[in-house]
Amino acid sequence: MEPIQVVGMRPAWGLPSSSPFCLKLETWLRMEKIPYTPIALSKPPRSDTGKVPYLLRADGSTVADSNFIISTMANELNIDLAHGATAEERARTHLILRTLEESLYFVAVWERWQQAEYWPTTREAIFGYLPPILRQLLAKTIRRKMLASLQGQGIARHDPVRIAAIGQADLAALSTLLGERPYFHGDRPGVADASAYGTLANLLGFPHATPLKRAVEGHANLVDFCGRMNKAYWSEVHGD
Repeated sequence: MEPIQVVGMRPAWGLPSSSPFCLKLETWLRMEKIPYTPIALSKPPRSDTGKVPYLLRADGSTVADSNFIISTMANELNIDLAHGATAEERARTHLILRTLEESLYFVAVWERWQQAEYWPTTREAIFGYLPPILRQLLAKTIRRKMLASLQGQGIARHDPVRIAAIGQADLAALSTLLGERPYFHGDRPGVADASAYGTLANLLGFPHATPLKRAVEGHANLVDFCGRMNKAYWSEVHGD
């Protein structure tokens, strides 16, 4: 099988990608042993959503959104995403994904893009490869759009203490669901584990002691989970 091309964000902070969704997708591809070639985004995304990651096909067509890419690849390659899970286990996976991608994600985005003390680090990771003038202009424009989206989504309408509490509650719930299992999916990792790793590794890798990072560090099983995923799928990056 020829490697597929995956367009995503550039590596940052010792991670393969600064985007939880890009890291999620690449981790899932490694879990399923699907060869791929990562392509660092260097111009506006060509996907129909205008976001990354997206799959770039040989005919020039694209498939966007990590969940849709995964389901598309699974259908094309006859991969059972549930790995024999029961209906209740599949529902559990669905709720884990929603917690990670529709709640905790926005707390993390608010922390990195809204908070003045963390914004320079975010700006450098995402726009640092650009020439100075373009970097300044594009970063300012994209940040304005991101902050507007956080207002529209609703998370930025709360005060910082309440936002931190939302993220902490999400992490506590995830820690409880993981418990003493090696993976959220059970004895072997699944899509929920790829998503959890994409999010948690990004929170732990961010080079500031943010409230979210400290909250993750307060759950030993979540930290151990990331270490397990590092060793299993990203040993060349983390030196395990």
